[in-house]
Parts: sequence; C-alpha cells; structure tokens
Amino acid sequence: MDRRDRNIGTPAWKGPLSVGALALAGLTLAGCGGMGLGPKDPAESALACPKVSIIRDLSEVTAFRPGGRDLTDLESRAALVDFAGNCEYASDGVTVNVNVYLVAERGPALKGDTAKYTYFVALAKPDDTLVSKAYFDTDVTFPSGQPRAGTKEELAPKIPLPKDANAKDWKVYLGFQLTPEQLNFNRTQMKK
Repeated sequence: MDRRDRNIGTPAWKGPLSVGALALAGLTLAGCGGMGLGPKDPAESALACPKVSIIRDLSEVTAFRPGGRDLTDLESRAALVDFAGNCEYASDGVTVNVNVYLVAERGPALKGDTAKYTYFVALAKPDDTLVSKAYFDTDVTFPSGQPRAGTKEELAPKIPLPKDANAKDWKVYLGFQLTPEQLNFNRTQMKK
C-alpha cells in the first residue's frame, strides 16, 4: 500500500485491484460515465456534491514503442473505467473523495512488468473556468502471466468555498494526460 499526502487531488492511497475487481471493471478498455456522488452526511443532503466526469477522449491511453504503430509495437493500453465516492462539507470548502479505477492491458512490446501512466484531476467552476489541474504518475504492475492489471487510487480534491456555499454546479474532470499523437489515436479509434 502506497500512502501519500491528502492535499488537492493527491492520491492518498493506491493499491492493485484484485482479479474480482478487474472483472467488475469489465476488463474492457472503454470508459464509462461512472456514478454520481452524494454527501457523506445525510444532514448535508441539501448541499450536493459536484459532478465528476471522466473525459471521453482522455479516458484511454495507448502506448507504442518509439516509432511503432502496429499491434507488435504495443507496449500497453489503459483506461479510467469508473469512479465512486462522496463529498464532505466543512467551513473552508468541500472535499470530494473520489476512488478512481484504472485497468491496463500489457502489449507484446512492453519491457518488464510495469507500465507507467500520467492522469490528471481538474476542478472547474460552474461556468467551466478551470481553477486547478493536478497531474499524477501511476504505475501498473502486471503479475506474472497476467495480461491485465489495475489500480485504485483515492483522490481528495478540495473546492475552496465559503461556509454554506453549495458545490453542486462545480465540476471535477478526470483523464489521462496525452500527447497530441495519443489524443489523435483515441479520436480515430472512437470514430470506428
């Protein structure tokens, strides 16, 4: 278990997903809409959680060895497949507790047992003005003989709001940080 500080968006916990959790995640590398978040305390039900979304074009990443573009050059593929969580209101703002589930598939060109990915968490005001964007590196280690592996990371971005302000119209965006080539590859694949 890898514990990290719980500041804006920093993963506080990271761990491998079990085979059962991978099965629940669908084992397909397609993003999903996820589920809504609700306040942890029922007394806060009038104060809603912000909307959390995995950005469709940034929900997957495909890594090829340098210069390669066919199946034999594939190092790995990964997808942000789901999230779950809640939010907590305090006098200095709203903490959004989000568990992000990432599933990866190894390719024939991967050297070693570990693939590395970079994802981001962005906070936006109700008018979509970006307030912050934090980047995180994560590793997925493939057990011997297993073509798939995954990880669950706990994030806790905080929205600085005055006391009793509602975060319901704020947004939390999740996605992989892609190169222009990776983004173009995703968009091309999604059109098929």
